[in-house]
Order: sequence, then structure tokens, then C-alpha cells
Amino acid sequence: MKLLYKYGMLSLTLLLLLTFLLIYLTDHYILTAGFYENNGDPLSGIPGQDLSIYQALQKWVYFSSVVYLLMKISVIALIIHTALFMHNEEVSFRSVLKITILAEFIFLIPAAIKILSFHYTFEHGNLLDWHRYYILSALSLFNNAPADWFYALQTFNLFEVAYWFLLALGISKISELNYDESLKLVALSYIPGLLVWIAAVTFFSLILFPATG
Repeated sequence: MKLLYKYGMLSLTLLLLLTFLLIYLTDHYILTAGFYENNGDPLSGIPGQDLSIYQALQKWVYFSSVVYLLMKISVIALIIHTALFMHNEEVSFRSVLKITILAEFIFLIPAAIKILSFHYTFEHGNLLDWHRYYILSALSLFNNAPADWFYALQTFNLFEVAYWFLLALGISKISELNYDESLKLVALSYIPGLLVWIAAVTFFSLILFPATG
């Protein structure tokens, strides 16, 4: 663990590269322009323009993924760092950022499994199947859930729970708190923040897309 903490920037670079790889595989083998056309969801209403629009969108997919990932890691690290400060634990923000980056790798697993298993699970899958599909999540228990609740139900999954324990493990390594105390800190800081985020996303989804609720 100490060796990985020492090279936080290397870990972040690896995380971004693996994320780009998963996006590349998704775009070239699943969510292709032909996939949208075959499912009756063309990217544009202009015949022959879908491919060019698809290619233009790819640049923004990579860019937005980087921005989202960096913002997510930074905000979570800030929340945990603030919680540690309130517990009188003198830990640098850089150390907290490193453990947050390392814990984030857990989410690459369900993303990779989704890519590898989608065509086997849904032989003639459509865009709705892709949006709904998230292994070991609460969404699999609610087949008739409206689209606005997909994000909330997907977020409650086994890998998210594992993320909590990884954060607690990291906190116990960089602070004077033991593992149980670290897990309690995660429960009192990160999890409430996550619930607020889920509520905000669901609320704005209902406001912006009322027809899907």
C-alpha cells in the first residue's frame, strides 16, 4: 500500500488510461452508430449524417469523462479530509487524495464486466437494456423502475459497498484511526454526501425529463 501511495500521480494516470480503454471498447464494440440505428435511435434525423455526428461526439465523451472523474475524486477527498480534520486527525489532503484514487479502481470491474457480458446477456439488446444493465445492483431487483430511478438504483450495488470499505482501509493507513473508526467516519461523511448527490440527480432528472418518471 505504501508504494502505491507514494506514486499517486501514477495511479491517477493508470486510472484515466483504463477508463479511456473501457470507453474505447464501448464505443467501438457496443454503442456504435449502427447500434443506435438498429434500435431505432439514430443520432440525427439527417440521413447519412449519423457517422459524422457519432465521431464528433466521441471527443466530448473522453473529455467529459476526465472532468467528471477528477471532480468526483476531488470532492470525495475533500469530504473525507474535512471529516478527518473534524476528528482532529492531521492528514494531508494529498494523502487523502491518493487513497481516494486507489479506491476508485473498484468501479472499473463492473464497467469491464458490463462490456464483456452485454451481448451475451442481451442477444438483441437495445439502448434501454444498456442503460439498465449494471451487475449486482439494486436495479436488477426492480424490472419496472422508471428511467429517472436508474441512476439511484444502480448506485446501490456491491461494488459501491466495497468502495466504502476500501476508503475505510485507506483512512486507517494514513491516520491514527483504526479500521472500525475509519469505517464509521466514511459512514458519517461520504455516505451522506452520496445520498445528497443521488437525490439531486434524481430530482433534476424528474424536472428535466418528466415524461420518463
